[in-house]
Amino acid sequence: MVKETDPSINERNFVLRSLREGCRTDGRGPHDMRDFKISLGPHYGHSEVLLGKTRVTANVSCEMVRPLPTNPTEGFIQFNTDFSPMASPAFEAGRISDEEVLVSRLLEKALRRSRAVDTEGLCIVAGEKVWAVRVDIRVLDHEGNIVDCACVAAVAALLYFRRPDVTVIGEDVTIVRLNFLSS
Repeated sequence: MVKETDPSINERNFVLRSLREGCRTDGRGPHDMRDFKISLGPHYGHSEVLLGKTRVTANVSCEMVRPLPTNPTEGFIQFNTDFSPMASPAFEAGRISDEEVLVSRLLEKALRRSRAVDTEGLCIVAGEKVWAVRVDIRVLDHEGNIVDCACVAAVAALLYFRRPDVTVIGEDVTIVRLNFLSS
């Protein structure tokens, strides 16, 4: 893993002077937000978020699975993160960085543990079939605010996601059709 070096004395002095003067190198004031853009598509459950120069994509998918015996009426939601080495030289392919672990844990706390997603609404047949939802998050460009950008991308993708329609007759579950955007 590439270790980031400590700033030089000149860099440190520049940062401290900039903070005192209330200016940033990108021209924003001390309380100004970064530019923000959310793009949805090309299919349901896909989002791309730009927060300044940080770029993150999120893709949501699901599959029918058997629920846990301890929670027979609750589905699952899982968050997976991938920090591309193209996003920053600090990220190494095939190796999970401390920042990646932190982002995964924060997403877990912010979205799953807070019950932002209704896992009981993912139940198809109690004790037999539930939806397991997977949110894959990929950091493409890292210029700061990864946690904020990843959270917004995950929420946008979840809001834009459409589960397949199902028909339940007794314990037989049939997927009627998949909801896809037409290109």
